[in-house]
Amino acid sequence: MGIGEYEPIARRHHLPIVATGFEPVDLLEGIAMAVAQLEAGEARVEIQYRRAVRPGGNSTARALVEEVFEVVDRPWRGIGVVPRGGLALRDRYAAFDAMRAFPGLAGEVAREPAACRAGDVLRGALRPTACPEFGRACTPEHPLGAPMVSSEGACAAYYHHRAAGGPT
Repeated sequence: MGIGEYEPIARRHHLPIVATGFEPVDLLEGIAMAVAQLEAGEARVEIQYRRAVRPGGNSTARALVEEVFEVVDRPWRGIGVVPRGGLALRDRYAAFDAMRAFPGLAGEVAREPAACRAGDVLRGALRPTACPEFGRACTPEHPLGAPMVSSEGACAAYYHHRAAGGPT
């Protein structure tokens, strides 16, 4: 997808979309760009990360992805099956497909314990600290769900920054 293909999403939901880099200065500038749109009552796609992102995307990479993969329905941890939410290797690349090489694992989706509210956190319906297991049974050392597994996960970020006056 080229960045311009997200314009209908920005318009339909009346939300700004800003493609940013991962450095702190990139993220801060991207936030400032999104806030400026909100304050102006606008909703469009902008590129903050101009040194790497082009409006049409990387045509070589897009062509390779199209050649190797096809869009499929895919289960997502904590959310369920997302129609057209994933990629699968095309038949001509079957020799490289772990799902075909290990059919006993095909279609298995990791499931969080019932007490884990990862799906609600992932959808933005629950703040990590509102989960009854946050910081108790669920910690980075013993994660119950995907948002606590890596340092980029919302729960892990809240956990690590709560003592430093971070979000509660």
